[in-house]
Amino acid sequence: MRKFILKYLAVSFIMVVASVMLWLLFVYFWFYGTVQKSFTPMVSTVQNEVVSPEHVNSKDKLKLLFTEFEQSKEIITYSFVNKDKSVSYAEGLRKRDNILWWLNVIYPVKAGDTIIGWIKVWPSPEIVAGFLFSEKNILILFISFLCSILLVFCLTAAYVLFRFLVPLSEFRSVIKNIADGTASDIKIKYKSGLWKNMYESVFKLNSKVADVNTTIQMLFSVSKALTSKVDMNNIFNVVMNIIQKKFPDSMCAIILPAEDGSLRITAKLGYSQGFSRSIKIAEGNPVADAFVTSKMTIVKNINLIDQKFVKEFVSEGALTQINVPLIDEDNTALGILNVSGKTDNIFEIDTTDTIAIIGKYLSIALRNAKMYDKVQELNKKLETEVNTTSNELIQTNAKLIRKVRDIKTLSDISAFASAKFDLGEIIPFVIQKIMELTGMETSAVLIEDPVTKQFSFLKGSFSLDLEQLSAVKFSAENSGVIKNIKKNKKTAVFSNAAAIKKEASEFSSIVSMSSAIFAPIESVGEVTGVLVSINKFGNEISDNDVNIIQHIAVLFDGILSKVKLYSELEKKVSKLTFLQRVSSAIAATPNLEKTLEKIIDVTKEAFKADLCAVLLYDEKTNLLVTQKGAFFPGGIEKIMLKIAKDDENSLSAKIFREGIPYLSADATADTSIRSHSAKEWGIKSIIIVPLISDGKVIGVLRVGKQEPDFYSEEDKNLIIMIASQAAKLIENANLYSELAARKM
Repeated sequence: MRKFILKYLAVSFIMVVASVMLWLLFVYFWFYGTVQKSFTPMVSTVQNEVVSPEHVNSKDKLKLLFTEFEQSKEIITYSFVNKDKSVSYAEGLRKRDNILWWLNVIYPVKAGDTIIGWIKVWPSPEIVAGFLFSEKNILILFISFLCSILLVFCLTAAYVLFRFLVPLSEFRSVIKNIADGTASDIKIKYKSGLWKNMYESVFKLNSKVADVNTTIQMLFSVSKALTSKVDMNNIFNVVMNIIQKKFPDSMCAIILPAEDGSLRITAKLGYSQGFSRSIKIAEGNPVADAFVTSKMTIVKNINLIDQKFVKEFVSEGALTQINVPLIDEDNTALGILNVSGKTDNIFEIDTTDTIAIIGKYLSIALRNAKMYDKVQELNKKLETEVNTTSNELIQTNAKLIRKVRDIKTLSDISAFASAKFDLGEIIPFVIQKIMELTGMETSAVLIEDPVTKQFSFLKGSFSLDLEQLSAVKFSAENSGVIKNIKKNKKTAVFSNAAAIKKEASEFSSIVSMSSAIFAPIESVGEVTGVLVSINKFGNEISDNDVNIIQHIAVLFDGILSKVKLYSELEKKVSKLTFLQRVSSAIAATPNLEKTLEKIIDVTKEAFKADLCAVLLYDEKTNLLVTQKGAFFPGGIEKIMLKIAKDDENSLSAKIFREGIPYLSADATADTSIRSHSAKEWGIKSIIIVPLISDGKVIGVLRVGKQEPDFYSEEDKNLIIMIASQAAKLIENANLYSELAARKM
């Protein structure tokens, strides 16, 4: 900046000096012309007579010609100079030391059109002074001096305008476009000096912002591909096309395990048609290493690896390589996403992070595909069971019509359940079909909670509102019929009200029953639910009714499994969609305050949080400071805390120091939490995760709910992913703020 200022001062000084010189030159020529004009009448006589050779060669005659000059008090001295610049005659009445030698007037002497000499006249200093300092001439000099000053000002202003203000205005416009997200291509005219360094910094910032936006769009495209398709080959091709558009010099392959235990290329893009590699897991090459260790391997120079392991890749022109393992929930590798580059600079830190995230998306897609296959198998199982039952019913001629109708109804239930994923729609439909088949008046479905081991009614049971049934819970401890069904895994049939009152009185208190069937719903050999069908009045229960209820109970195993799988799929898709919402909502403007507000708003909404706050570490004060935008229903002033980094009683400070995420099901009862804040606020479920950027913890993200057991490990993992993206965006916002501050 000092050089920048000195440069402009030097240019301004040169302009001032140049303008003063021009003014002095103007004064000189103006004075010269005026003096020359004043002596012209006296000199013209001598000019006409001195042409004669007899005058030129005679000093006496020259003296006579210059008599008027000799007598004039306005002339201090004079001379006649020959053509060869030799002085023929020089004389004067005044002392020579009074002469201003540089102040003389020259008149040419011509013979025809030929100059034969010059007459030089030196005016007296008194005449010069009187001329210069006359009232009229002083005014002329003053006006001309003002004109020169005005010229200096105009030149300086023009220089500053075009060399400083115009570039500065252009620079500010570029910064605004970057901030608004509209700077797709920066074109700047002024790229010299200090501006060059500033513009280079702007280019880097714009490039980074563009890369972030491109990465977000890329990940969004991948998310759309994963959530809109089930065919894995189609998904593989779409994802590889997206990668190659982002990195044109890359080659992609999906490598999955074969039946013989080797790894084989399932899909590829960019590699030649003849490229097909069977990789032995025991070889120890980068692909096998990634599969065995379930960790990403990065090869910066493939030529440094034993060529017997990578010669096929080298022959394809690969120089660098990334192998991302596609893993399941148990961190076991399902396959490898291989991306190879033909140049040595294709994979930077941001690039590897992006490809790693795509690998995680593909891992989810593979797991979802497996779950989808499982659903298909369950559907086939249902179809097989229906077909088997149909064959048995068809063989009984006496009950042919009834059995056909039964099978049709069961098929309808299976088809309807296959097309629907909401139990609130499935249960009423099944109850209606049970009534059509058996004549039973109503039915209900109870499902066991795997944690509490209590059975609860599903929506639509007994055609009652769920609010009437939500408070009713059964278990082996408070229900004899439930205890027997779980133990024996057999259907319980009660043909009269007395038997119900004796063995299942807890159910008769909910709805009146004259007869009932309790059929177990089994999954993997365990009773996970009960299908209950009842008659409110004295209708009899036939063996056919029992068989139908049992068959429908078998169908329910598949229905519940399918709904559960769909729910898991929906959660994973929701997670992907939510992550995309976080990225797209934050990446638009790299402003710290706005970024934090958007992070908190989106996180609060997604997790239905009663408490959501970001605390960033202030190195100057050694405090964790709650940022603006923090949310708490009890008043924001309660949570705008400043916590010492070394506070032993603060859970947030502990998470910041250790960098380990924390989940508590009930903070008010958790003995490991020393802080009283959460207990005072009534926050029970709480998740605190560190904000980590480039391996450094810069703060923590806190999410809480005033209900116990509200958040799960899956929620914690999702918040960790959000915190990872948020930390990078916070760092980008800080860099942007620092750059903007330097320009002020």
